[in-house]
This record gives sequence, C-alpha cells and structure tokens, in this order.
Amino acid sequence: MSTPLAMIAQGHFTSTGAATTIELPKRPDYFVVRNRSLWGSAPTAVVQSEWYYGYADGQATCITEGGASALTATAIAAAGAGFTFVDLSDQTPGALVATGTAITNANPAVVSDAGNPAVGQIVRVFNTTGMLQISGIDFTVTAIAAGVSYTLGYLDASGFGAAATNADYRVIPAKYYTPYRRWVTNISTAAAAVISVSVAHNYLVGDKITVFCPDANFGMTEINGVQGTVTAVTANTITTDIDTTGMTAFAWPTSAVAAAGVTHPTVTIAGEVATKLTSTIDSTAYYGMYLDTGVVGANTNVMDWMAFSRDYTV
Repeated sequence: MSTPLAMIAQGHFTSTGAATTIELPKRPDYFVVRNRSLWGSAPTAVVQSEWYYGYADGQATCITEGGASALTATAIAAAGAGFTFVDLSDQTPGALVATGTAITNANPAVVSDAGNPAVGQIVRVFNTTGMLQISGIDFTVTAIAAGVSYTLGYLDASGFGAAATNADYRVIPAKYYTPYRRWVTNISTAAAAVISVSVAHNYLVGDKITVFCPDANFGMTEINGVQGTVTAVTANTITTDIDTTGMTAFAWPTSAVAAAGVTHPTVTIAGEVATKLTSTIDSTAYYGMYLDTGVVGANTNVMDWMAFSRDYTV
C-alpha cells in the first residue's frame, strides 16, 4: 500500500547564482526545482533537481539537458552542492570536533584547526588547555583560513597569560527565539557602559537588558542584576545607560582560577521596545529547504519549485 504525495507549497524565485533557503510549512517528502529559463533550450546544464526524504545533506538527483535536447540523469553526492533540509527548531549541538591545536592570546583570538566551522556559525569551545577561562563559552566565527584556522572575532584574548594548547568545539544552532542570553566578554567603566558579547546579538536600541555578573573573579560584581536600556549597538556590543564609573573594573580570571570553577557573566533581554511585539516569547524558527549552488541555476535564471508531503508527515 502506498501513501500519495500532496503538494504543501510551491513558488518561484530569480536566481542570483548563490545558495538560498526556501521556507516551508512542514517537512517535505519530495522537493523539486526546475530551471524555467533553460528548460527546452538545450544549454548543457542542470534543468531539474530533486530531493527525497532520506537523502543526506547536500545530496540531489538532477536532470541535465544536453546539446541535442537529450536528458541525462546525474547525481550530487552527500555533502555536495545539492539540497539540505533545515529544521531551525532543532537546538541539538553538533558533534564534538577535536582537531584544534591552539588558540592565540591575541585580539582577535585565532584557533588553529583543520576542521573549520563556517563563517557566521556559533561554536562552543571545550578543553581549552592553557585558556580555561573561555571553556564552555559560545563564540561567533568571523573568519576562516580553510583547513588551517578560524577566528573568534569577538574575543580579545590579548590580556590572557598564555595561549591555549588545545581547542575542541561543537557547532551550536542559532537560537530563533528571544530572549537571547549572551556571554559577556567585557564591560567598560564609563558613564554609559559598553557591554561586549561573544556572539553576535539581535538587540535593538530601546531594549531593556539585565546584566548578571555574580562572580568576583570577573570583577564588577556591582553590576550584577542591574537593568538598563540599550542606547546603541554594533554586531557584538551594546551601549547602555548604566553608569559603571564607580564600579570595580571588569577583568577575565586566569586559567588557573577558572580551573577551580567560575560563573561566567551574561546579559539578557528584560523587556521589549515599544515597537516590537512580544519579544520575550517571539520565535522565528521554521522548516526550510537549503538550495546550494549546484541546484539554484545561474544568475537571472527563473527557478520554479514545489514541495510535497505525505499526510502522516509532521
């Protein structure tokens, strides 16, 4: 007995030649994209690509139209440039990657690692021998040297006593709900304190935030539990109306102190901007299909797509 497929969504887009993601209402069992611009024109190019539930990430089955309008079946192997189903509600950390050999005590810190994560991914570092004060903290990857290193662009480790001699990591899925809790890497001593965080944030001017710094090993315990308003932002800094001029300076503990156990300071949203709706419970997670460069067509090509699912699929 077979279960018929039912269409759950369809549409089209004009390709830029770059990878893209299409949002879907549920997980599909079959997904197909056709190059409307090239179909029937014998361009010796991929004109249709298909994905079936059970395919590995990056896999696709393709139809290539030849010079004499002949159709040839081709395949994109797993981990290739095909399709990858996206479930942004899945918050399971990635597998431990234990290929890192060092982290520089520099600004920014650079990790020697042949198993590069991607730029923009969030990594949680572990087993940072010689730099235990950052072990277990999340960081945004801001640059890579393929097969050589990746950069923790929001970590100034220049004041650390020594470089790390080991560095493992797990990729952490981006959180698609608020409030966002972010690890604090610095707080300035100023009338309008600037808080630096280890992962790019989505805070907006006018947001109400609460700072948690209960551990004297990081200094500035006077700011623990203090609420403030965001007055300016960059990718990883938050300028606030909190006056820290009379407080103890923020400072990282040594690796030896961290080895005995510390509580890392954090910041989180305490309230919403008047123009934002229910920011404290907002969720932007979605199902989607990621189309890599092997299935999106060339720049300006018009691509038609359809997604199908069986009734029992949730």
